Amino acid sequence: MLDLILVLHCHQPVGNFHQVLVRAHEECYRPILDLLEAHPAVQCGLHFSGPLLEWLEKHRPETLSLFGELVGRGQVEPLSSGFYEPLLADIPAVDAQGQVRMMNDYLSERFHYRPTGFWLSERIWDPTLPRILAGTGMAYTVVDDTHFAYAGLKTDQTYGRYVTEKEGHTLSLLATPMILRYLIPFRLVEDVMGHLRTMEREGRQVAVYGDDGEKFGLWPGTFEWVIQKGWLKKFFTALTENREWVRTRLPGDYVAGTPPLGRLYLPQASYEEMTEWALPPDQGQALEDVIDTLKREGRWETWRPFVRGGIWDNFLVKYEESNRMHKKMLFLSHQVAGSDSARRLLWQAQCNCAYWHGVFGGLYLGHLRRAIHERLLRAEATWMSETGAGLRLLKLDLDKDGADEILVRSPQIGVGLHPEQGGGLFDLSHMGRALNLSDVLTRRKEAYHRRLLERTLGGAARHDGVPSIHEQVMVKEEGLERLLVYDRYPRISLLDHFLDPNLAVEAYARNEYEELGDFVQGRFSVEQAAAGPDAARVVLARQGRVRGQAAGVRKTIHIGPGAGLKVEYVFEAVETEVKGLLYGCEFNLTLFSDQDPERYFLAPERAERHAVPDTGMAGDLTRFDLVNEVDGLRVGFSFSAPVSAWFYPLMTVSMSEAGLERTYQGSSLLFVRPLDLVPGRPESLELTVRLEEI
Repeated sequence: MLDLILVLHCHQPVGNFHQVLVRAHEECYRPILDLLEAHPAVQCGLHFSGPLLEWLEKHRPETLSLFGELVGRGQVEPLSSGFYEPLLADIPAVDAQGQVRMMNDYLSERFHYRPTGFWLSERIWDPTLPRILAGTGMAYTVVDDTHFAYAGLKTDQTYGRYVTEKEGHTLSLLATPMILRYLIPFRLVEDVMGHLRTMEREGRQVAVYGDDGEKFGLWPGTFEWVIQKGWLKKFFTALTENREWVRTRLPGDYVAGTPPLGRLYLPQASYEEMTEWALPPDQGQALEDVIDTLKREGRWETWRPFVRGGIWDNFLVKYEESNRMHKKMLFLSHQVAGSDSARRLLWQAQCNCAYWHGVFGGLYLGHLRRAIHERLLRAEATWMSETGAGLRLLKLDLDKDGADEILVRSPQIGVGLHPEQGGGLFDLSHMGRALNLSDVLTRRKEAYHRRLLERTLGGAARHDGVPSIHEQVMVKEEGLERLLVYDRYPRISLLDHFLDPNLAVEAYARNEYEELGDFVQGRFSVEQAAAGPDAARVVLARQGRVRGQAAGVRKTIHIGPGAGLKVEYVFEAVETEVKGLLYGCEFNLTLFSDQDPERYFLAPERAERHAVPDTGMAGDLTRFDLVNEVDGLRVGFSFSAPVSAWFYPLMTVSMSEAGLERTYQGSSLLFVRPLDLVPGRPESLELTVRLEEI
């Protein structure tokens, strides 16, 4: 007899669109529950994440009632986890424990069931988890057989329950084989049952399948294959009709009633694809080539335990924007510890999806990043309101790169300055609207861009069934390769360029230009950083070079009162004059969409209105606005001398479940003016940024 343990994980991120959840419910989640109800002999573990549960409570409570009925008759076992689907090992332990207890309490109150197992988000294992989760009532979780292989086990040793521990705190582990993840539900039911039958005849006593529920109706092609053409119904029917040799069991019952095969210590790991995605693009491509070669030569199964990529934490190196969100979350976790309402918002901001990127959009989806930033800002604003905190200036190593940043926070505005990165502005937030206008993603090379350049349509292997998302190369529109432009530096604001006066905005947008100075990513010294009750003042200065000659830039930033800042620039040659320059001050801000006509650029002196997708310029102006009528906010720039405003959209090509697609990541602005640097004759420029509610 073969025990088959089925565990399905269903999740939608914080901030996802309502229409996406409606479709997911209608094409995936509800059909799964309906088919379970129709096949009472099939037992299954189900994990619905907190964001999904909250949506169902509000919009589809009858589905949760069905869930509860299945639990009540002993057919479904609900699994716990962090309520808002965090990566448990990458948030503070107090938050990890709190989120798991929150989910435990919800399941107990809603379904009258106290869970003993938890779904491991993205199956990201860390050896500290048994200690972190001690006292939460968690007894087991599901990992990949890849984890077991990394720990030194052979394939035939991965079928069963093992125990791991940290400082004496234990957890049981069940491994799901990769082969089952690729068979179910992508191959014929007969092939799946044949594989299970072979396992039973070989003397296997248990097989574990733990994977995303979205594979059963929401992944491309799966609704037609799994639901409409009846794959899942046939599978449940086949399990029911073959109970003489295969039976489904609830994971908690199996763990409680089966002795462990031994003690095991796992390294930090996730599923194989995740370890590839966490690598820098060149190394990711190299790993793909190594794996392809080993498979082609028939040596993959032998070498598989010894070939692995990176760990999830390296996404925080790969994507500086992710690291900034993550480190602000860590910072606020300590700040808001005494506020229950702020803590709830913080936990929502720990939802993992927007912090990384793989086969789904993740970090590349602006609405998911916006949701994280919004909740971080609301948590911060809640804490400030409850404590009566006013304007504060902080010098601390927020991003943990070994150098201090400067934060200015008030009930009206949030500002972050990085002296080591060109004296740049990495955070410009309107607290009242809970909008981080600096939520811009740098254009980067990704390993899968090679597929776009080399792809051949229809190149996927043919088989009976539906191809897995990992086997598909699709594009949502032609010509995406023209968007593969990669930035030289992180796209933050208040960066200082010295350029050739003949440079065109189109060449600048394509990164086809020569930087004549060393200020864009140069280190600025902090000459002053001080704050009073209503305003702060920061003075940053750098002695660098322009066209090989010594030159200096000083920028004095005044922040507050209110939602705005003023920057006073002073430029000066040190010994030798440098004439015929084009100076540009760069800002990278987001209007959150490039498709909405109520978001646009405005040159009010000329009554010129420009669409967000446009690349162009507006000349000889002292005002330039970013207008976001949808969110009720205007970003107004004003200048002490006429400038030209260059603008273009930051567009990326990213992977999504529907294929490679273009995505708006923000707008790049460059305010330029001719400049001559002459010793003893400093030049100045003043700019003001106002965040105005409309």
